[in-house]
Amino acid sequence: MDITNNSNLSFDEKKSLDVMKAAIATSKRAMMSDGLLLILWGTGLSISNFYNYYKTNYLLASRLQNFLDILQILIGVSILAITAYIIFRKKKVTTFASFTTRFVWIGVIIAHNIVIIITKAILTDINFVLLQPLQLVLIGFALFVSGGVYRYYLLVFSGVLMWAAAAFAANFDLTQQYLIRSVAEIICFIIPGILMYNARKKIS
Repeated sequence: MDITNNSNLSFDEKKSLDVMKAAIATSKRAMMSDGLLLILWGTGLSISNFYNYYKTNYLLASRLQNFLDILQILIGVSILAITAYIIFRKKKVTTFASFTTRFVWIGVIIAHNIVIIITKAILTDINFVLLQPLQLVLIGFALFVSGGVYRYYLLVFSGVLMWAAAAFAANFDLTQQYLIRSVAEIICFIIPGILMYNARKKIS
């Protein structure tokens, strides 16, 4: 009888351990899949800002500029569609951390639009030279908090780097700010996103 009870206890402990390991692995896979979103948005934002930098410094043929403007819109729409698919696709495991960070980024987007409204009301015009560094501050906040929620400290460090980029960009005109932001988005979005996504593949 005691042997049977000990055997059942060992089995239950092993089963519980297996369940815990599976839950942790699932949580990590769900978290790391957000690395794909970082890659997508980092790529889109970086290309957009570099394009704005380039076209303000170099004269482009009207047809080429129209084509690139349309291409930029298509890239943006594609990124939005892919993002919606990743977030809302069926049978996707959504962890508390993933759910929380969604609201962090939504809050940052709302805050950014409120900042635009406030600056326009006070300055009677939209000052993009002021807005660019403020946007970087808000993005840095979102990265910092997301990294803390995930306990993925590379994202925390990315948030700090984005704040540093904001302080640095404040010393330049709008054209140079586009270039600074483009580089910052590669470092703070794309590189951590690739590392997160590769970590997910190793766990799978």
